[in-house]
Amino acid sequence: MRITIDHIGAGGDGVAFTGEQEKIFVPFGAVGDVLDVTVTDEKAKYKSAVINEIIEPSEHRAKPICQHYGTCGGCRLQHITQEYYKDFQEQHVRKTLQQRGFEDIEVAAVSLSPLKSRRRARFNAVKNSKKLTLGFSERAKNKLFDLKECPVMKEDIISLLPSLRRFLEKILAQDQKMAVQVTLCENGFDIVLESKGEPDLSLRMEIAGFADENDIARISWFDTSLKKPQYERLCERRMPFVYFGSRKIMIPPGSFLQATKEGEAALSRAALSFLKDCVNIVDIFAGCGTFGVAALSRLNVHAVEYSKEMSNALLSSTNLLKNAKELTTEIRDLYVRPLNEFELSKFDGAIIDPPRAGAKAQIEEVVRSSLKKLVMISCNPATFARDARLLVDAGFTMEKIKPIDQFLFSPHLEIAACFERKAEKTYDNVADW
Repeated sequence: MRITIDHIGAGGDGVAFTGEQEKIFVPFGAVGDVLDVTVTDEKAKYKSAVINEIIEPSEHRAKPICQHYGTCGGCRLQHITQEYYKDFQEQHVRKTLQQRGFEDIEVAAVSLSPLKSRRRARFNAVKNSKKLTLGFSERAKNKLFDLKECPVMKEDIISLLPSLRRFLEKILAQDQKMAVQVTLCENGFDIVLESKGEPDLSLRMEIAGFADENDIARISWFDTSLKKPQYERLCERRMPFVYFGSRKIMIPPGSFLQATKEGEAALSRAALSFLKDCVNIVDIFAGCGTFGVAALSRLNVHAVEYSKEMSNALLSSTNLLKNAKELTTEIRDLYVRPLNEFELSKFDGAIIDPPRAGAKAQIEEVVRSSLKKLVMISCNPATFARDARLLVDAGFTMEKIKPIDQFLFSPHLEIAACFERKAEKTYDNVADW
């Protein structure tokens, strides 16, 4: 079948239309490509196709920079130029917001994290027929491939892989699987091994030896067979730490960090510049204090987080900070019990950085409160648009949107936006929003 790619969809695939205006999704298609393709499933609701031949390449097509591109399930957009890639990300934000009725949207230029800047990764390993495979999942397949390079990841992480392979070959049994979380902190690697069962004495000794040989800061174990698994520190040679702004924060195992330092800095600048005239702010879904800690030089911060480990680590670290305003913490499941309107009204500003599901219930409480300023950071444009609609309908104005790309060559994107209440708060039809 001969087709022409019309646009790139939200998931990163090229989209073409047949004569009946039926959509066909084509992985690795670029806008303007004339392609010969084969539809892979005629009966599927959303038809997809594979490229047999590029008859006429698009002017936006580029040569991929990674040997694994096309196999790896991570990157989807290495085959287009950087200029068109940035335009795609901006238009993705615009279209998503337009679906919620936002027409005149001011979107700033996309900030791209540089190559080789990703500081955390989750690898998977499996040992079959005495051969170990360590890497990521193949695109659209339940199968791993051996990772040799990654242009978006920190070189230190890639350099660790040969030693990590040898270690896993030694400790894994036949057909055993293991996930390995690797975070590059300021003082070395923080590694979490995820597998079923409790490590025996022999394995604990092997892990300690691997940490010593490779100068690993910490290795923890996460037993996936437990109903409520927890991180067990097996070897902590030094406590891993990161900097938020210029402030040093110790982090517990499994801590959430922004994917790149550059992306984190861009998000912090956007948030703190908007809140500079506030005195007391609340940091909602605070994590280890990515944004709240950076604000402590000028603002009093109340940090609310579900994870007891992250909240306690944040409090103990900030107790050692100098020239900092007051920080208080609260451990709370914000999906079960969001901060209510009266609690929120104690503050003159807020930062909220929810998971991909967004924070509809929490935003409804913001609407009911007298809170004047809110910075919303989101990793999902769709739930961001939903929650932004609630705020704007309640009298908030939305400032310029800042897209920040920490996941190069993928359709994933962070958004930062500032909201300021201009009208009086309203309680009308909040339950219906």
